[in-house]
Amino acid sequence: MRNELYLLTLRTIQLAAFMGVICTFGTAAFGESAKPPSAVLKAETQVTPAQEEDTPKEEYTYIPGERRDPFESLLFRGEEAGTAGDELTPLQKVNVEDLKLVGIVKKPDGNTALIQTPDGKGYFLIRGLPLGKNEGVIANIMDDKMIVKEKKKDFLGQISVSEVVLELKKEEGRR
Repeated sequence: MRNELYLLTLRTIQLAAFMGVICTFGTAAFGESAKPPSAVLKAETQVTPAQEEDTPKEEYTYIPGERRDPFESLLFRGEEAGTAGDELTPLQKVNVEDLKLVGIVKKPDGNTALIQTPDGKGYFLIRGLPLGKNEGVIANIMDDKMIVKEKKKDFLGQISVSEVVLELKKEEGRR
């Protein structure tokens, strides 16, 4: 059974290769015999040199102000290649509301926030880092909360900046 399948596969490959050779060389061989006689061809395409000189050849000049750049992507208009939008961090792929503020480390040069993503991973964040899907930026890290400023688009398409506050959860036994 196995040998029969092997032989059938081998025959199929040989047939495909043979057909490829026939199609490739057969087209060239039959293509030359199908041409019209050379006398008829010369009579149809005969052009005098005076006619060639009389017709001016039109040159095309690209004017940038009138048309779009032919090398500009139609999918990513207005965005430059290689910007931060191409490679998002894991923190820019989640909503700010889905993050959990776990702790804050107090430092003389500025506080550091410890957050947890929905998948359980923890990250240390400082002021000014991008955060969230809506181009959010960490505005301030206080002793008990973190403020993130996000750009949100309303139903009319107008962009407004809103603040999202993530607060530390107080333990029940501690205050």
